[in-house]
Amino acid sequence: MYKQWLRLSSQGKLKKKENQTYKSTVVQDLLLIPNTLCLIKHNNYFYMKTTNWIKIDENPLEPGVHNSPKAITESKDIPGEIRMFRGTTTIAYGIVPIAKAVCEPKARLKWVERMTENILIEGNPDDGKWLSYEAYDLVWPVSNRDYVFQQTLEKSLNKEKNRIIVKVSSIEHPDFPEKTNRVRGKLPTCVFTLDEVSEKETHLEVMVQVDPGGSIPGFIKNIIQKGWSLKTMRALNNYMKNH
Repeated sequence: MYKQWLRLSSQGKLKKKENQTYKSTVVQDLLLIPNTLCLIKHNNYFYMKTTNWIKIDENPLEPGVHNSPKAITESKDIPGEIRMFRGTTTIAYGIVPIAKAVCEPKARLKWVERMTENILIEGNPDDGKWLSYEAYDLVWPVSNRDYVFQQTLEKSLNKEKNRIIVKVSSIEHPDFPEKTNRVRGKLPTCVFTLDEVSEKETHLEVMVQVDPGGSIPGFIKNIIQKGWSLKTMRALNNYMKNH
């Protein structure tokens, strides 16, 4: 009888220990989730930056201007998704004023094509994280679009020079639901990378993957978005020249 009690007691302790070990493992796994998500996000950004880009064209940043910097545009196919586009050039202005033009709602209203509203929902570009609502009036028969964005600004050094990265992606917000008179677009990712060349010169890289939504076929969306990089670089450069 005593031996049987010892055996049962030993089995109970073993099960208790196994349960404690299991709980401990579960807690450790849960604690790893944020780090894992950050790693996935980082690897996705690295993938976007480095993999399988195909050159579309090379044009002057300022048409008709002698010795204008080149604006290079590229694309990348992503299976099952909207195509991604990238553009690179050099702008003859400092990194800080360019970053302000990219981030501040009042400035963006003056240079982003067809934007009619830019509302700061919360946060502030100066704080490095903010939410915004943007609306665009498009040419008939294409319906007007709108987006709700989360945006971040990160500062760092790259080869002992200043670097600023602005990341933009779509979110949902209870105060800005979808409207009946607009199609809600989705922006999986948009990245502006600014690298300081000198006090008066900045290397610019723009990268976007956007789904304008609606019933437009995917291949038409890709055609529409093909010119986004060049238009964006030229529009930003023109804004800097006039402000």
